[in-house]
Amino acid sequence: MSYPKTPLNEGDKMIDLCGKWKVADDEGKFKFEGTVPGTVQGDLVNLKLMPHPYIGENETLFRRLEEKSWEYSKDFEVKTLDKKYCDLVIEGIDTLAEVYVNEKFAGKCEDMFIGYRFPVKDLLKIGKNTIRVKILSPIKVPKALERNYGKLNSGEESARPYIRKAQYSYGWDWGARIATSGIWKKIYIEERDDAYLEGSTAYLEDIDAVKVTGYVRLTENKNYTVKVFVDKKEVGDYPVRAGNEGYLFEGKFERGDLELWYPRGYGKSVLHDFEFKLFDGKKEISSEKKCIGLRTVKIIQEKDAEGESFIFEINGRRIFAKGADWIPSDNILSWLKNEDYDRLLEMASDANMNMLRVWGGGIYENERFYEKCDELGITVWQDFMFACAEYPDNLEWFRKLAGQEAKYNVVKLRYHPSIVLWCGNNENNWGFEEWNYNHKHNGEHLGNVLYLQDLPKICAEEDPSRPYWPSSPYGGSKANSDEAGDRHVWNVWSNWVDYKGYLVDKSRFVSEFGFQSAPDPKTVDFFAKKSEKEIFSDVMVRHNKQVEGPERIMKFIHNHFGNVKNFDSIIYLSQINQAEAIKTGVDHWRERKYKTAGTLYWQLNDSWPVFSWSSIDYFKRPKALYYYTKRFYAELLPLIKNDGDELRIVVVNDSETIEGHLEFDLWTFNGKKLMEKSYDVRIPSDSVLNVDNFRFSDNLAEAIGFVRLKAGNKVFENHEVFANLRKIKLEDPYITFEKSGDTLTIKTEKPAFGVRITTEKDEVLEDNLFAISPDRPKQIKAPKSDFKTSSMYDFLK
Repeated sequence: MSYPKTPLNEGDKMIDLCGKWKVADDEGKFKFEGTVPGTVQGDLVNLKLMPHPYIGENETLFRRLEEKSWEYSKDFEVKTLDKKYCDLVIEGIDTLAEVYVNEKFAGKCEDMFIGYRFPVKDLLKIGKNTIRVKILSPIKVPKALERNYGKLNSGEESARPYIRKAQYSYGWDWGARIATSGIWKKIYIEERDDAYLEGSTAYLEDIDAVKVTGYVRLTENKNYTVKVFVDKKEVGDYPVRAGNEGYLFEGKFERGDLELWYPRGYGKSVLHDFEFKLFDGKKEISSEKKCIGLRTVKIIQEKDAEGESFIFEINGRRIFAKGADWIPSDNILSWLKNEDYDRLLEMASDANMNMLRVWGGGIYENERFYEKCDELGITVWQDFMFACAEYPDNLEWFRKLAGQEAKYNVVKLRYHPSIVLWCGNNENNWGFEEWNYNHKHNGEHLGNVLYLQDLPKICAEEDPSRPYWPSSPYGGSKANSDEAGDRHVWNVWSNWVDYKGYLVDKSRFVSEFGFQSAPDPKTVDFFAKKSEKEIFSDVMVRHNKQVEGPERIMKFIHNHFGNVKNFDSIIYLSQINQAEAIKTGVDHWRERKYKTAGTLYWQLNDSWPVFSWSSIDYFKRPKALYYYTKRFYAELLPLIKNDGDELRIVVVNDSETIEGHLEFDLWTFNGKKLMEKSYDVRIPSDSVLNVDNFRFSDNLAEAIGFVRLKAGNKVFENHEVFANLRKIKLEDPYITFEKSGDTLTIKTEKPAFGVRITTEKDEVLEDNLFAISPDRPKQIKAPKSDFKTSSMYDFLK
């Protein structure tokens, strides 16, 4: 299979086919000028030929577009045809397509996740040329295949496993159903005379030896060589040889003083400028430039008293993974820009995250996603794109296509140091055991030949620099066990269990767990009219895709807070509930370090404006959970633990040895101080320190505890609500504030919980949605726009 490559070499030519194209549907209803890269659905909205799908119940109107096929056409000029090779390069088609150049068949596309290269020199002519791309219905074809081969277990749309398209586009329990069509990535004609490099990469075979390798395409039997430069210094000259599939180069050089790449919080994320140059004799004919970080990755799986560990180790150092799951950031992918990736990933980094899991029902992400993760030191758990379904690997054509897709993306992405794991799928092996995924072929569950045979082989051959894992969750006596591997903890929330249920969980690595909340009030304003702002209105239910999602939100609000004042209270209280839930789990699992070795909550981001499990909503407005994340994923985490008959003060340290001063105070919500303690502490590196434990005779039913650790010029805070806020009536805490220069000081007369600073403009503040002790005012960087404060007191009856 040939891979697209944007030409960078002297003498190469490119005819850019992006821009405006004529687009029409097969039923004669729509005819318009569309944009490439783009999607039909995005164009129809931008041209106001369809209403915005994210407002009200407009999403339902887009369902009928799935039945259509679409034709894209464009005229272009060819000035010369003097090069030896001339290829049409399509970096991405969504999804099933036939391509014609000057009305002659050039090739077909079968997979949204693969780029295609078709030789077209014999189809072109000097002067005016035409290209026509027929994109087939994304539902009619898979439905026809389903009728032929049988219905598979796959959730909302049973036919989706038969098409290699982003699975979430058929709807999910957080996502709209908008099955897009279009030329969603770049398209161009490339002319060249000679071979070119592709998939060049470098990685550490061990801590001191660097392996370099890559493919040479369109080669003849010549004496090609590849010179490799690192930070402008030549490190080696490697011959090109025949391999199992075409030609390649490979070799090694000593790392010497080249710095290593580390995840955020564990060292510098150093990237080196690699340049790979292909020579025919003394003539340079192709080159690839890549920023590559050098690191080793392995997963420590060792037997212990609780089963078997699952610990990421980077450059020989154990890492506690702190992060979230990542989904596509729009249902209409053509609306996503590089700045969207930058903003979301910078927010993740600012919240002290060091890992994101790219979930298997979305896409292999935009190149900018991985580049930014490389820069920020955010590691990536990368799923292959198979999720919550049986996949028909019993069909020869499907298995072959899935293998091509995997190889294409592994070769394309393997130079990124941020990717630390390839994972076969999301939840399918769990489904084999517990969800009645019972279709088999030759005694094996459908899809499992991919996950246990094909994908690990491809990863081993193309990218031995990082481990492969068959599924998420996976490990132990069953796929979703707590004794080994990774686990998805969904008894809380999805099975109606409240979040104290996290406190008994002993998962070794928690790769999914979550609690729903509303998006920001301004985001709700975008999709709902004032008359529709009722939690069970048709529009609100449309914007909460989980079955009985609104019912769960209300149940857990009533569990913790009692009756609410109004719809605004539901938004606020659902966010506080979500944040307290995830904090409860993270606090518990971080104290278990490394018995539990990672927490990735579901989910960081949204694909449209919706009630969901995200900490950042579709418009990148942070929820309460986002601000909580900044605190509970900090390098130092002070904890107050209630063991029933005693309290414990604990500090978790992910950094080097720290000396600091720790303060603890306990209050009733009506302003009575019950206790205070302080400690000078020395916390060993990469440790969990039990600072103190003591019995407490007073009733905690009306209390909140505060703990504050000062280490150098940094302050790390936490709180623990012991009171049942459903049973006590909160009193006005009397919050005041003082702004001096760029510092805002917030004071309170009584303990204040869920203190929210609402800014006139959408500002992501240094801190927000916090608890304040009367003895210790809170200081943060002042908002730049006008603001107002509120707290839990303002939202309860």
